[in-house]
Amino acid sequence: MSRLSYALSIALLASASVAATMLEQAKPAPTYESALSRSWEDVHNRVLAMAKDTVFPDSKLGWKPHPDSRTVLEELRHVTIGLEMTTAEAKGEKFDFDAREKADAGKPKTRASVVAEMEAAIAASYPLVKSKPRPQLLGWLEHQGEHYGKLVTAYRVNGVVPPVSRPKK
Repeated sequence: MSRLSYALSIALLASASVAATMLEQAKPAPTYESALSRSWEDVHNRVLAMAKDTVFPDSKLGWKPHPDSRTVLEELRHVTIGLEMTTAEAKGEKFDFDAREKADAGKPKTRASVVAEMEAAIAASYPLVKSKPRPQLLGWLEHQGEHYGKLVTAYRVNGVVPPVSRPKK
C-alpha cells in the first residue's frame, strides 16, 4: 500500500468517525417529559418482570419480611393499584385507593392473576403517561421505585437473584 493510499484510508476513517460523532451530538437532549415517561416504563417493566418470574417460587409469594408488612404478592398488587390510580388521575377520574385495595381481598392469590392485572394496568397507564406526563408523577415514580426495592430485597432474602441482576444470555 502506498503512502498516499494509507493516508487516504486514515483520512476516510477519521472523517467517518467525526461524522458519526456529529450525528450523535445532533440528537436533541431528552425532554423532562420523555425522561419521566421512560423512567415510569422502566420501573414498571422491572416489577412486571418480577411478577412473571417463575425463578422466584410460587411458594414464596406469601413471604413477608415482617408480620406488619405486605407479602410479595400483595406488594405486586399494590404496585398495580398505583398504576390504576395514576391512570384514573390522568383521566380526571376519582379513585378510591382504600376501596380498591379492599377489593383485592377476594381475588385469587396467584401469579397469573397478578400478572394479568398488572399487564392491563400497564397497558392503560403507559400511553397516558407518554401523552400527559404530569409533574405529580415524579413523586409516584419515586414511590413505585420504593416498592421495586422492597421486591428486590424479597428476592435476595429468599436466595433468588432478581431478573435485572441476572447475567444476560
